[in-house]
Amino acid sequence: MSRSVFGAATTLLLAGFSTPGRCQAPDPAAAQQAIARLDFMVGRWRGQAWQQRGNERVETQMLEVVERRLEGTVLLVEGRGTGAVPGAEDRVVHHALGIISFNPQTNSYGLRSYLGTGQSGDFTVSLLEDGVRWSREVPGGQIRNTARYNATEWHESGEYSRDWTTWTQIMELRLHREP
Repeated sequence: MSRSVFGAATTLLLAGFSTPGRCQAPDPAAAQQAIARLDFMVGRWRGQAWQQRGNERVETQMLEVVERRLEGTVLLVEGRGTGAVPGAEDRVVHHALGIISFNPQTNSYGLRSYLGTGQSGDFTVSLLEDGVRWSREVPGGQIRNTARYNATEWHESGEYSRDWTTWTQIMELRLHREP
């Protein structure tokens, strides 16, 4: 795409995000305040994890990095898990990137997630008293992750259900905040 066509396309895209007044910039305060409610997640976290892949349970050493981005209107969450491979050095067995945002028009949080395998998905996010839960429908059922936090620990459990009633655990993280 030529530079001028790209510039015109970007201008049109940005114009679509502006408010009806077009001269008035959107106020980021609502998104900033909503994302600030998730400040307990911000930081570097390290620890043990496992995930079920078919009949195999894959153990990993996880590093999760959570940062405020775009003037505090979103959280960027990157998780990287390494695991032992028999006869070889540790390798990356899980790599995910997520963006948590808040939509003031719907008064709701969302998570857009990307995996190193090329998969991606949109999740609904709910705030809990001591953490967050994100979920989405997948072919044949639903998955949900529940992450609970205190000042120094992050414990997350992932589950799958075919009937939205009976849940099977498919992953777990036990992380500690790095100083």
